[in-house]
Amino acid sequence: MSNVTDWYGGSGPVTDDERLAALYDLDARFEDPGIDWYRGLAKMTGGPVLELGVGTGRVAVPIAKDGHEVVGVDRSGAMLKRADSYARRARVSLRLVEADMRSFSLDRTFTLITIPFNTFLMLAPDDRWACLARCREHLTPHGRLAIDVFQPDPNIIAGLDGGVREEWRRPDPETGRVITKFSSTRANVDGVTLHWWFDDVLPDGAVRRIGRETTLHYLYRREAELLFPEAGLELDTLHGDYDGSVAAGSSPKLLFVLRRRERGTGRERRHR
Repeated sequence: MSNVTDWYGGSGPVTDDERLAALYDLDARFEDPGIDWYRGLAKMTGGPVLELGVGTGRVAVPIAKDGHEVVGVDRSGAMLKRADSYARRARVSLRLVEADMRSFSLDRTFTLITIPFNTFLMLAPDDRWACLARCREHLTPHGRLAIDVFQPDPNIIAGLDGGVREEWRRPDPETGRVITKFSSTRANVDGVTLHWWFDDVLPDGAVRRIGRETTLHYLYRREAELLFPEAGLELDTLHGDYDGSVAAGSSPKLLFVLRRRERGTGRERRHR
């Protein structure tokens, strides 16, 4: 059986993709305040809404429940399968597409495109151009693109030296077994490399471990202020957290809402 791409971007068997998707649901916060922030954006812009990195649907399904048409893109087939199941339980409809956010091509445009919860940081700096170009081409003339990233804190970066820590122990509702999550993090001024692994204690006492590593490439505010205009986008709003606070050096987040810059109204660069 051929390997598939999981949500981390790694390659492995389908069974690993499915297990990692289930562990994502065990790890993720489905009551995250960011979900309401995205619901508010969708209420302001109306639909249709496109979410890149839709995962298991924790943002897309609530937006669909609010009455908006939602399309979700993800590179992991297992994540999309769980998103479809979540949508069916919620009695809403999602159109789900297995594709890469750097090269997706859909047959329509959207009034709102979202890239939630640091997903944009999974792109290497050179790959950001391709993603932004695809987003711009899929926006309606008055549409908005929302990108949500954390803001690097130099004090925290200095302390991320690769030490291993136990993050949590939780019962898995699908198996009844206890799962333990461990993590190790190394950081520098360019990004943070995260190594996560999950221990699953089987009935016979054996431990099944599955883990992945990924790098999040920082996006600094000044860097973003140069990047977006050159990609044919201009800033509509910028906040430092989901409560609408002004973005400052101490803000935990950078929440960018962007709109299309029409060709000829400023400087843009085409990246192939």
